[in-house]
Amino acid sequence: MKKRSLPRRQTGFSLVELGVVMAIVGIIGIIVWRWVVSTREPLQRPAILSQLAEAQAAVEGFVLTRHRLPCAAADANGNEDCANTTSAVYLPWRILGLNSSFGALHYGVNRGGVGLDLAVLPPTLVSPDLNINFSPDIPVVALDTDSAVNAAAADVKAAITAASHRRTQVNGLDWCRVLRRFAGNLTAAGVLEAGNLTASIPVAFVLVHPGVNNVFEGSNVLGGVGGWRFDFPGRPQAFDFDDIAVAIGPADLSARIGCAARLGNMQVAGQGAYTAYDDARVVQEYWSLRLFDIDQAESALASAQTGVALAAVNLALATGSAALAVASAANTEGITIFGIVLSVANAVAAGVEVGLAATDLDEAKEVLQASKDKEAAVRAYVIQLYETFTQSLNAAVLMDQKGLNP
Repeated sequence: MKKRSLPRRQTGFSLVELGVVMAIVGIIGIIVWRWVVSTREPLQRPAILSQLAEAQAAVEGFVLTRHRLPCAAADANGNEDCANTTSAVYLPWRILGLNSSFGALHYGVNRGGVGLDLAVLPPTLVSPDLNINFSPDIPVVALDTDSAVNAAAADVKAAITAASHRRTQVNGLDWCRVLRRFAGNLTAAGVLEAGNLTASIPVAFVLVHPGVNNVFEGSNVLGGVGGWRFDFPGRPQAFDFDDIAVAIGPADLSARIGCAARLGNMQVAGQGAYTAYDDARVVQEYWSLRLFDIDQAESALASAQTGVALAAVNLALATGSAALAVASAANTEGITIFGIVLSVANAVAAGVEVGLAATDLDEAKEVLQASKDKEAAVRAYVIQLYETFTQSLNAAVLMDQKGLNP
């Protein structure tokens, strides 16, 4: 009798089991995908902020070497297009020494307002003498042959010459004056603004990153409604907006690159030089009067000396006349008392005149010495003013040469 064989048990997953496994894998995949999506932005946002900070530092550093803000680029090639003031909206990464990854950033700089263009070389608005026409002929060297005066005067002329040469040299301080003017004219027509159709704020420059989706949105869309190209910095992120922007106003930019402090120091140095210059001009006139007093005192002394000599001659003549009168009276038959008395009176008067002339001479000597002492004091003060003026003006020249550099 033949035995019946039992069916062999199958190994592996059944269709039901396979379906369950695939469902579990799918659920896990969805969870992982959602986790990756949710964590992708936090991982990229610090990198975006870091890139914007690096671009901002490069733009501000550009001012230190070029004395202006960079113009925007017309496309992502990274080259400035300074002639295009309307549609150029990309960061000129190449001229800033950045890599091509920065070519995706939008960049705007204020080009509007008369005399407020921050992307052109400024006019020479700041110079060591604050554009005051110091005359190289300020020292009155012809009035004196004193070597110390002439040396101080030569230093003054050299300082004035050095300052006049800086008048045509443009640097960051001149640009700071334009920025300061811009800060005082924020409502001027055509200035750069960030915002939307209902509200906006004037800015010196703005940088915009397209965000995680790499697409510009909101008012950052080139050629968008109303012509806006830059949205408010710090606009809340939403499903339809994830751009990240950095906008720098004129006051903030001035503080960041040190405009206020440098212009203040230049103002102090220049004003100090001008004050010393003004004082020197006044004291020079006083010095001239002191020299004139010496001339007058010397003339008075000479007159007093002449007066003494004439009085002595008169005394000698009067004394001789008296002696002659006495001798004549002795040889005559009678003594002429009247003649003798008159001769003696003349001799006495001549003696008094000699005394008065001697007193005048002493006074003239004292006046002359006093005049010389006053002139010496004024001379020393003039030298001091020349030195103060030279130091102040040279300090201003050094500040102008330094500009905004550390």
